[in-house]
Amino acid sequence: MEIATILMLIFKFLVFPGLVFSFVVGLLFEGIDRKIAAHMQHRIGPPVWQPFFDVGKLFSKEDITPDRSEKWLFNFAPYLGFGAILAVILMIPIYEAAPAFTTAADLIVIIYLLNIPALAIMLGGVSSSTPFGTVGTERYIVLLFAFEFPFIVAALTAAAQANWNLGLEAIVEYQQAEGWLLWKLPLAAAAILLVAPGKLLKTPFDIPEAETEIVYGPLTEYSGPKLAIFNIMENIKILAVAGLITALFLGGPTAHVIAGVQIPAVIDFLIKTVSILILITLIRSVTARLRIHQAIKFYWGFVAIIALINLGYVMVV
Repeated sequence: MEIATILMLIFKFLVFPGLVFSFVVGLLFEGIDRKIAAHMQHRIGPPVWQPFFDVGKLFSKEDITPDRSEKWLFNFAPYLGFGAILAVILMIPIYEAAPAFTTAADLIVIIYLLNIPALAIMLGGVSSSTPFGTVGTERYIVLLFAFEFPFIVAALTAAAQANWNLGLEAIVEYQQAEGWLLWKLPLAAAAILLVAPGKLLKTPFDIPEAETEIVYGPLTEYSGPKLAIFNIMENIKILAVAGLITALFLGGPTAHVIAGVQIPAVIDFLIKTVSILILITLIRSVTARLRIHQAIKFYWGFVAIIALINLGYVMVV
């Protein structure tokens, strides 16, 4: 392998679209989410760069590991989740139809990797040996089984419409030729957009955390740098989920020429992902947290049904 190729791979991993880009954009997305939610509640809210201060403060605090915890698992869980979500970012088209790193079946790999951050939070909660962590983990397991089925069905519906291509590059190229799948598969698009708040543990599906009931759920015993890594992971996950929806249903990153000015595809990508973020923020700002059985009924009832209807339509037509 040539030195130039190796340097380019390192740049993609560490800078763009990898570590630096996803860190900055992920924390900005969290700031935008807070700011919009505050305005909807007639508050000024924190500045959009507040998450950077929060993370910096956490890194400066003492790193505490509970005495009764499974120490190696408790300490390893944040890094497991962070590594997985960073791998997802590298496999999502951000600056062109082709992602930075690709496999034969990107979609299957991404679906798998997106569950590892959830697994990391569960492992952290169980290993902390606290009742709050255990209860939060139990809730997260049930919620995961609730939303994962309609999420997979909606994603596979997009792949089926794009001639059963499981590579995100092929799905994006299909939409650039045939138009957004949002218009062809509105029910599947609606299903995956409704799954997104659950995937991100946003209200009304923040059931595993539920600060008013179980403090902070699985992450109750975390503090300092490890809690900062979990927070960064969750913020990057916002970008990853919104980016995946963009690739599947909104045509992926597309370059435009407006008034003779070339608009890079990454700008188009950011506009689409911010739009998805705003929708998620609106949902969480006007709803109250559901009970776990209500979330199961919602996802396995309404959301799964509309996703299956669209999948059946694609396979028949």
